[in-house]
Amino acid sequence: MKKRISSIVMLVVLIVGIALTAYGVSGRGIYDNAAAMMGVSKKDAMGFIQDPATLTELSDVGKIGADKVKSFLKSLGLDAAKVDSAVDERAAYEAAIAKSKDREAFMAYAMKVDETVTEENFNDLVMDHDRSDQMRLDMAREEMGVDEAEFETQRGNEALLGLYREGIPQILNNKHMTNAVVVMFCGIILIVIAGAYFLIAAMSLKPRARVKAVNPKVEKITATLLNYALFIILGLILIVVSILRPDFLSIDNILNILQNASTKGILALGCAGLIVLAGTDLSIGRVLGISAAMTASLVQSVTYASRMYPTMVAPLNGIGLLVPLMASIAVAVLFSMINGFGVAKLHLHAFIVTLGTQLIAYGANCLYIESQPSGTAQALSTFDPTFLNVAAGGIYLGGIRIPVVVIYFIVIAVIMWVIWNKTTLGKNMFAVGGNTEAAAVSGVNVAKTIMLVYLMAGVLYGIASFLEAARITAVGANTGLNYETDAISAVVVGGVSFSGGVGTIQGVVIGAVIMQAIVYALNFLGVNPYIQYIIRGLIIILAVSIDVRKYIVKK
Repeated sequence: MKKRISSIVMLVVLIVGIALTAYGVSGRGIYDNAAAMMGVSKKDAMGFIQDPATLTELSDVGKIGADKVKSFLKSLGLDAAKVDSAVDERAAYEAAIAKSKDREAFMAYAMKVDETVTEENFNDLVMDHDRSDQMRLDMAREEMGVDEAEFETQRGNEALLGLYREGIPQILNNKHMTNAVVVMFCGIILIVIAGAYFLIAAMSLKPRARVKAVNPKVEKITATLLNYALFIILGLILIVVSILRPDFLSIDNILNILQNASTKGILALGCAGLIVLAGTDLSIGRVLGISAAMTASLVQSVTYASRMYPTMVAPLNGIGLLVPLMASIAVAVLFSMINGFGVAKLHLHAFIVTLGTQLIAYGANCLYIESQPSGTAQALSTFDPTFLNVAAGGIYLGGIRIPVVVIYFIVIAVIMWVIWNKTTLGKNMFAVGGNTEAAAVSGVNVAKTIMLVYLMAGVLYGIASFLEAARITAVGANTGLNYETDAISAVVVGGVSFSGGVGTIQGVVIGAVIMQAIVYALNFLGVNPYIQYIIRGLIIILAVSIDVRKYIVKK
């Protein structure tokens, strides 16, 4: 009985919350409506409402229809007769001006009042702006049938301007609008309270046991659709974008998508092994930042006066690119080994230890960049052409330029497939991720396996950092920001389970390409960058939700 009463009360709370929210939103919409009715931006509308003195001439308000002007001004409680008179006069002026801008009508008028104007030289008159503008105004005045003084009055239309100034401040006296924010948030709070109650109540309900015959084919199809639901949804998004913008699937765009997906795909290949171990890595982006900074400092052109190491005068083709590459890998491996030791020996949760190394790597990167001889924290840039050609160049196949980073990505993916599927390390990795205790009992050295997987991840992070420095051509303190979310997104979209023990290299590769294609498609359609973050977040939640469902079904 108490539950029923509580449910009724919360239902009432929910209804009241929805009503208050709707009321508040409509009140907040008054500014928007005013802007639309006045034909100006929201910013200008707010300025006019709060200080009508800023409205100095009718050109400040947009060109809107006479009927809308009347309805807007009358809605402010102004004298209807004054509104009708001022608006009708202004409408007549606007109509006359519009007619004067009609090319055929203007040419006929010009030929009538000036015998020197002919069809052949009419364009010359139009090009003479001062003369043609004055002639158009004269045409408009004659169309209205008023003298010059009356015409000038209509141009300014002080009566209409005065009505705007008189009526606009009344919007601020509208209790509906002034209380809108408080009312709206009260409604939202009530909706959240009632929603939380019903969500908890629904989770406490015990499902009824239902026994029914299940068609094996239907069950198999349903399971397949659910398992691949994310790929289907993302594929449909790309199909819709391709229909809206057929040029989205051009060769250049596809190559750009693959190029942008490559370095993040290499990061994802490293992170995938950690997630197979039922772990994660939040330090990826910042580790890439410090590793890329190390690379950038060693590959700056020797002709660049503000380089990090001014005493280094040998060109890169003399010392080779192996040193900056190995330096990048060494830095990334160092942080990965810290993560691996924390997980394998200290038994820390991967989330905690990688969160710590994320902050350490960021601080180290900032200190390193600020240590430049110039005394500034400017981004490391102006790289040696040899480095750019090797790490970010391209090869031509049939006239099409293939970015070399794409080839590196494919080669690394093949190597990782062999490691995952054909080596003892790969088998042990899946065993530890699937069931750590069972793997230990079977004779697998769990700590060694975890450390080797983290070592492998560090090597891939270092390679990706080396290539990313060349791709972006400048490395600063914020390089690598949010790269971990891109890598983890590619991994989970590619089907690697957070529960551990499940995943494929080909899935990670597909996930990286699809995620980059989605980002590229959103940019291609001009979607707000902040909305893009929301969409990407929803994709991650959906991917993990599908993964959890698989895990529950398996159990």
